[in-house]
Amino acid sequence: MLSEGDILVGLYQIIGEIGQGGTGIIYLAEHLRLRKKIVVKKIKDNFKAQVNGRAEVDILKKLRHKCLPQVYDCLSIDNSVYTVMEYIEGKDLQYYLDRNYQFSEALLIDWLAQLCEVLEYLHSKENQILHSDIKPANIMVKKNHEICLIDFNISIDGENSKDIQGMSPWYAAPEQYEKAQAILYGRKSKIQLDGRMDIYSLGAVFYRLMTGLLPSPNKKVSDIMEMEIPYSEGFKAIIAKSMKKNPSARFRTASQMSYMIADIVKMDPVYRRCGCMQFGGIFLWLLLILAGGLMVYYGNWQNNVEKWNQAYRELYVSAEAQNDTEIISQATEILNDFQYKSYIKKHEDQKAEVLHVLGESYFRQENFREASKYYQEAWELSPNQEGYYRDYIIALIRSGQLSKARKTMESGSYLSDGEVYLIHAETEWAESNSKEALLEIEKVIGSESFRTDKDMLGSAYLLAADIYAANGSYDQALNMLESAKEIKPSIDILRETGQVAAEAAEAEQRETVRNTYLRKACECYQSLNQGRSPSYEDRMNLALTKRALEDYEGSNTVLKGMLRDYSEDYRIPMWMCCNYLDIAAGQGHKEDIYEELRYRYQDCKYLYRESGKKDMDMEELIKVMEDMEE
Repeated sequence: MLSEGDILVGLYQIIGEIGQGGTGIIYLAEHLRLRKKIVVKKIKDNFKAQVNGRAEVDILKKLRHKCLPQVYDCLSIDNSVYTVMEYIEGKDLQYYLDRNYQFSEALLIDWLAQLCEVLEYLHSKENQILHSDIKPANIMVKKNHEICLIDFNISIDGENSKDIQGMSPWYAAPEQYEKAQAILYGRKSKIQLDGRMDIYSLGAVFYRLMTGLLPSPNKKVSDIMEMEIPYSEGFKAIIAKSMKKNPSARFRTASQMSYMIADIVKMDPVYRRCGCMQFGGIFLWLLLILAGGLMVYYGNWQNNVEKWNQAYRELYVSAEAQNDTEIISQATEILNDFQYKSYIKKHEDQKAEVLHVLGESYFRQENFREASKYYQEAWELSPNQEGYYRDYIIALIRSGQLSKARKTMESGSYLSDGEVYLIHAETEWAESNSKEALLEIEKVIGSESFRTDKDMLGSAYLLAADIYAANGSYDQALNMLESAKEIKPSIDILRETGQVAAEAAEAEQRETVRNTYLRKACECYQSLNQGRSPSYEDRMNLALTKRALEDYEGSNTVLKGMLRDYSEDYRIPMWMCCNYLDIAAGQGHKEDIYEELRYRYQDCKYLYRESGKKDMDMEELIKVMEDMEE
């Protein structure tokens, strides 16, 4: 055993033990001449015979790659063998796995591409170099988000590495594991190991990162293609292929795997099936289509009707939850899918309903011009449907198209007295006549004759709330929203109540009153998040409201829950970083907080650069982190 302060060959001074691997004990040391940190590894006695002294080190010392540590020396001292190599600052992937980190697909693809590149470099050497122990603990993540493949003490040329036993059973290729077992029990083995062994181990590492499950070469591994995990089919297919039990079914080389990563869409099974249809049997296929034309037509029609009903039900669920992201995606797909074209043509009332739901979604997002387009289409397809005409005119007014709104009202279509008052209120508000707008609204909410029309009455209260909030009368705005909720409780009203309360808090100077508004907003967003499918905005608003209340841990709990569903959004780890900074500022510097902060910062910085956006919050975070690093 080495102790702190020990000096090897007058050059390498031990700082302390930093870990143990399958083949040795690892120490952090200082190169006394170069004044830099290095790693010294004492090879365990039962592995000394496998390290071919100078021959192996001479091979490894010649390696030059950004993803490999530089090997400096091999020492034989008092019948012990040590290797000396560059110290890589960062954390290994096992560190992040132990802390249940979730990884975005963009980040994992970047790491996988780097590792394939370094394996291609090693495997293409004249004396092929196999790593033979690729596992999370041997993959370092540096500060700049680059990967480094470490622990080359059991990595020697292709001939000698065949008898290596110092490997991880969870990540070893089946053939490597089988050969190791044969050696362990003194049996002969004809198994020939090659670069596909490392490709399997690489796939096994990413299988663990993506699924959280430990792979095993001697047990059946759950098929990643059948798992509901937030990664593309193409990416999952790459990992599945690299982990095939039969080496000949895997990628032949790391460069072939790199090619598939670069063109990941083509690994998507759906794409590949489509591609296969281009080859062979086309003539026979056409004959079969012609022979069964009528049967296929009828079957397709029935199938399309079932698909339409399913899509329609899913849209209804999203509309009830007012999940605007899902609504826009589902409704647009329904309207543009050629499978539904003939069905929609015969059921224009249902098409009008889909258009109206889409218009409502854009209206909630205050994209009034887009909302007016869909409302118009819905009204023209189903002119007698209650509310379509009114909603179209209001969307025109909100989008600033007042003259068009007036001309539309002159078209002669029917509007109730209450709807006329409501449209007059919208017009007055659009022309900045708040007082007159509120008088028109009072005609609606103050009249008993309109109490039965809950949709119109709710719209009147919501408009009044908008007017009061815009004028800074937040308490009156919140009262209007409470009245609207009593008339017709809805997610829309709950969401707007949270928004108004948050705006009130932002405008309030008195801390106690400000916190009262924030707690009101937090209650609303908490209720929204207890629903079956809260939207991105609802979840992010809850996280940011908790942050404003200085509940940084609670904010990060919400943000961590969002990571799996929105792994490509830099804003989630960005706000987590901001929370960690505030936690550290309140508690003093703590190493565990700093490590978590640094990891999340690497993630959000990478995703931010990939997004191509300009975000002042992110730019401020970058500045703070750069100042900390100096």
